[in-house]
Amino acid sequence: MDLVKPIAKHIIDPIVTLREGSSYRSILGDLERSQYWPKEKIEALQLERLRALLKHAAANCPYYTSVFARVGFDPAKLSSAADLRSLPVLTKRDIQTHQEMMVAANFPKADLIPNQTGGSTGSPLKFFLDRQRLYSRKASTVRHDRWAGLDIGDKLAVLWGNRHDISEDETAKARIKQRLYDRRIFLDTSDMSQKKIDGFISTLKSYKPSYYLAYANAVYLLARYIREKKIADYHRPRSIITSAELLTDDQRNLIESVFECKVFNRYGCRETSVIASECPEHKGMHISAETLLVEFEPASDDASRIVITDLLNFGMPLIRYQIEDMGIKIGGECACGRGLPRMNISGGRVTDFLITPDNRVISGAAMTIYFIATVPGIAQAQIVQERKDFINLRLVKGREFSDHTLELLEQKVREFFGNAMQFEIDYVEEIPKTASGKYRFSICKLDPMEYLE
Repeated sequence: MDLVKPIAKHIIDPIVTLREGSSYRSILGDLERSQYWPKEKIEALQLERLRALLKHAAANCPYYTSVFARVGFDPAKLSSAADLRSLPVLTKRDIQTHQEMMVAANFPKADLIPNQTGGSTGSPLKFFLDRQRLYSRKASTVRHDRWAGLDIGDKLAVLWGNRHDISEDETAKARIKQRLYDRRIFLDTSDMSQKKIDGFISTLKSYKPSYYLAYANAVYLLARYIREKKIADYHRPRSIITSAELLTDDQRNLIESVFECKVFNRYGCRETSVIASECPEHKGMHISAETLLVEFEPASDDASRIVITDLLNFGMPLIRYQIEDMGIKIGGECACGRGLPRMNISGGRVTDFLITPDNRVISGAAMTIYFIATVPGIAQAQIVQERKDFINLRLVKGREFSDHTLELLEQKVREFFGNAMQFEIDYVEEIPKTASGKYRFSICKLDPMEYLE
């Protein structure tokens, strides 16, 4: 019996929330109720929040004031969410170009929290959240976690490749907080050598987390390693939440078979937090419709571009944001009883593992943060590998490109791949997308299992 969980959930969490002045617990209660509302009531709430957002953006954000005037859009005349289609989509390039004009002038800087994407499309993006949106994002995430069984106070293992998300706070206070409240361990999957994977297996056996939250490719590679090495003594969680990368049916089947539990796939991005995730029915992913308006363009039964409006970020509104993923809207009602709309991803972030000359296996997703996103002057990039001692870097030059860019690039290659890695740079006008509409940050023709001997 876990005696710490009820203390963390019912005593520590309320105290921490009160001290932080956070409204997340109140928002979470609202979300737990509204998810079971009928479709029409949820849509009415969306429309109410959309109207408020649009009026605010028109009055306080110079960028939207200009865009609305240019196309003759009057937020006061909005009668349905479909009217939003008269506005142009917002692209990543638009945000990069007009970021300062998109920030709401009536928000004090102290209430704006800076954030940045990892650049999974090779083009990192800086943006701001207002403090209340930070709280509603947390509430939405906790609700989605609960669909997979994970709740406040449960022990969790996070198999993640983004080192920025992995805390390095080793103070006594941090250790106490981790033991009694956060109760999560982070396993850095940016480098998955055989030694590292063996360490993961040992750590998981020792810590015994109830749930995993993982990069899809990372937990798939771990499952393959366990299966192909015929390892019998390893930890099995109650369920696994996968995110950050495209999860194929074959990957899901192998992960569920090895770990003897269900996989709950999730779709999200740093700009909006959780967008959609699976409920226990596993019949598509429920959209967080109370916080986001998700459009599919063109509206059809086939794969369409995903366009998102964040209904609650008033600090820097993202209205009709084209996220560069493709998805399919699912009609009908879900047997779980939730009135939230559903969707599936038809093309997500596709990032291959990369191999170093000394046989280390590196996450392509992790490289989006620590390779390209930290080098100024690169608009887009793609790494292609056909042999373990050579990589090809395809680059689209950005405005800040200079000799210093090249110096930093070489430094990053040496840092992550070692001095034995050879590389060449091809400058291109653009990097083509796949048929699914998504472009791959890394393409590796090598099987990582061959290097985990």
